[in-house]
Amino acid sequence: MDIVLNNDNPKWILVRGLMRDKRHWQDFSESLFAAVIALNIDVIALDCLGNGEFSHENSPLTITAYARALLEQLEGNDNNIIGLSMGGMIALEMARLAPEKVSKIVVINASAANLSPWHARFSIAAVLRAYRTRVKCDQVHWLEATALKLSSDCNGENLSIAKQWSALRLESRVRLLNVFRQLWACARFKCCDSLQQPIFVFSGNKDKLVSPSCSMAIAKHYRCQLIEFDEAGHDISLDASTTLARQLKHLLLSTN
Repeated sequence: MDIVLNNDNPKWILVRGLMRDKRHWQDFSESLFAAVIALNIDVIALDCLGNGEFSHENSPLTITAYARALLEQLEGNDNNIIGLSMGGMIALEMARLAPEKVSKIVVINASAANLSPWHARFSIAAVLRAYRTRVKCDQVHWLEATALKLSSDCNGENLSIAKQWSALRLESRVRLLNVFRQLWACARFKCCDSLQQPIFVFSGNKDKLVSPSCSMAIAKHYRCQLIEFDEAGHDISLDASTTLARQLKHLLLSTN
């Protein structure tokens, strides 16, 4: 790990999920940064082991190992972790491991083995449907088109985004072995009994991959606020970018 964040500004850390990396936040990270720059808040997207700039490394087999690796990059005690899907699991684990470093947690469309059944946590039928109905083009990789169809309700057939994701895949992609290792880590993840930090659970009610009931279960487990997006799928940052940024700014700045 060669990225160390050590300035004194509050930090909002963005963590993505399975097979995705910080490049897949698209323009959301820049929009969020622009919304809070006047408040001296740093918005920083980080990659997990096995993804993005760490695609050459083996992905761990436990969510705890991903969390420890990200915590090694953080300094200070004012880090708000915003995690999408698998990133939400990592965010919860980071908060458990280092309460002195993590101030607040945002969990977006995540799940846990001790709270939801496997078929609610990962819809195989939805994956097959996404593959059959994906956008098809010579410049688009079938896997990226399937991932887009699966993760986005509003932009599932957006050819421009599918081409962008396919281009990113040519630059750097997740090794097949790491895909299975990440799936294994997600399948085994369990929420701890309690956390001391404020937790916000965001749910896309049109999520095809992970049932919204999984977000409801996490919110109930931690007795925390559930924020629902009626017109968003699994990737709320893609389907409801402006609304998500506004909600994050409101919640993270107004809650002690």
